[in-house]
Amino acid sequence: MAPHAGFWIVVSLMALAEAAIIVTALRMRVRQDSARGIVGSRAAEVVWTLLPVGLIAILIVMSYGAA
Repeated sequence: MAPHAGFWIVVSLMALAEAAIIVTALRMRVRQDSARGIVGSRAAEVVWTLLPVGLIAILIVMSYGAA
């Protein structure tokens, strides 16, 4: 059973939003200040931006198994 057309519209919009967030996180310029801790850490920004992408991918794969 093929997914509804609306499903692909939602998936593509979410992918575009995630891509925009990733590009913004990578282009962000932050001065290194150890007093700020994890805030402003490029590695941390990329990780917690990519985490939702992985979760969404898992949900998509799981939804195919349930259909």
